[in-house]
Amino acid sequence: MPKGSRKGVKEYENDGRPPELTFASFLTGSLTSQSSQVLDESCSEDSGASTATRGAVGFSGETSEKTLGFFVQRTKKGKLPISYENRAKGKKVTVIANVSGDANILLQELKKKIGAGGVVRGETVELQGDHQVQVEKFLLNHKSCLK
Repeated sequence: MPKGSRKGVKEYENDGRPPELTFASFLTGSLTSQSSQVLDESCSEDSGASTATRGAVGFSGETSEKTLGFFVQRTKKGKLPISYENRAKGKKVTVIANVSGDANILLQELKKKIGAGGVVRGETVELQGDHQVQVEKFLLNHKSCLK
């Protein structure tokens, strides 16, 4: 089916948003109080969806720090356990050691951030290529995951 033909599907201009909420007013925050009142009224019918909708839209203004599910323990001297190794056939690998918790979450986040492949081996995470600086910046930005 061609991309342009969508029979029977009507697209509405506001898609369930309040009519006074535009992208520009959302960015400037000028309608935050008005929109949150409208949002509270529209979501009061379904109490389960109200918290999810407010959290997804971001009107509540609460910034809660979430735990990511993994921790990286520093070395005895207080440094980050990031090393760089040369492997067979000239392959370069960045190794993050002392990972506790779910190391797969750390690997997925780093793969998204850096754009390189990787693997989890025991308590270590290995990334393809020399990415020591990017990994260090990532871990320092997520201080809740450092012990």
